[in-house]
Amino acid sequence: QASGVKIDANCKNVYELLHSKHAHAYIIFKISDDDTTIIVDKVGEKGSPYAEFVEEIKKANEGGKQCRNAAVDVEVSVQRQGTDSSSKLNKVIFVQFCPDDAPVRRRMLYASSVRALKATLGLESLMQVQASDLSDLDEKAIKHELMTHQRT
Repeated sequence: QASGVKIDANCKNVYELLHSKHAHAYIIFKISDDDTTIIVDKVGEKGSPYAEFVEEIKKANEGGKQCRNAAVDVEVSVQRQGTDSSSKLNKVIFVQFCPDDAPVRRRMLYASSVRALKATLGLESLMQVQASDLSDLDEKAIKHELMTHQRT
């Protein structure tokens, strides 16, 4: 824990439900106002559209001043080699959203605590999206990126 920021136990519980049961569409994590703990900021109901996640990040962003981390359950259609059918696949991605306008101290706090969050939740294997702008969270681009990692 380089930053000294702790991970609230609820983060792991909520993430387990997302990862193993796909019980949520997304989880947005934030560092508490006293800068001591990573907590769950918002949980998207199962089936919520990806656009809702982007909207919540936008709201949390407070005009470009706030960073957030998130785990998002993204559904992609995968064309299986040698078949005409495609199958739907749910993949959880990890998003680090830190706008360039966020105060340096906030950006550093998020950057230094993200490793602890990933280690606690077991996120190392997930596809990572580092976003400094809402356009970096473009659904098509992210799905395309997931597809290129999914060759079967």
